[in-house]
Amino acid sequence: MSRSSILGLCALIAAGAPSFAGAQSLTTCAVGQTVTDREDKTGVIVSGSNNLCQVEYPDGQVYGWIYWNLRPAAPAKPGLPTPTAPAGNRPATAAAPGNIAPAPTVLRTAPSARTLVYRTDQRGHVALTAMVNGAPVRFLVDTGASRVTLTAEDAHAAGIGDGLVFNQRSQTANGFAREAPVTLREIRIDKLSIDNVSAAVNENLTVSLLGMSFLKRLKSFEMREGTLTISW
Repeated sequence: MSRSSILGLCALIAAGAPSFAGAQSLTTCAVGQTVTDREDKTGVIVSGSNNLCQVEYPDGQVYGWIYWNLRPAAPAKPGLPTPTAPAGNRPATAAAPGNIAPAPTVLRTAPSARTLVYRTDQRGHVALTAMVNGAPVRFLVDTGASRVTLTAEDAHAAGIGDGLVFNQRSQTANGFAREAPVTLREIRIDKLSIDNVSAAVNENLTVSLLGMSFLKRLKSFEMREGTLTISW
């Protein structure tokens, strides 16, 4: 979503992924594989990156799913059509160079009473305030950031600062910057609360980033027509 993100991508490994009850979830995105999503809709994987599978459905719609929310589709019964992915509708995907965030990741949202909606600003960014360890922090939502990253000032406000070890580096618009890995006790947005979030403190960052270490733990999130919708 944010094409001017100043945080470089940091590698994350998703562990402990949930699976469907009574069914084996995917362990990777295999282009061309026919899969069934959590809404029991069947489509074909047309691309995948960063643990996200882009699935095309028979109606031509393309949605992104974290791979563990998909399972191999049951074999088609005789006489029933098998879903195919029209090549002309497949989205082009490319890795984001340096510190530039990729295009928005669209995750399919199921009907949920636990939903928050935010409008983008004139630059196409979504900014929101969350409580980090009980302290208010202004975040820029960034799907290109692989983890939540705090400015030194915001980390101090959240009670983080003593004993930080800046033993990692990330690429920013101003060059390399040192980062200290941390675990946040809680990030709360309205009634949404997620505990033990992997994060980092960046010594040169000017705005805190709400990255994928938080977003991937949601039920879903979707950016469409200038609106971000998150569900949990």
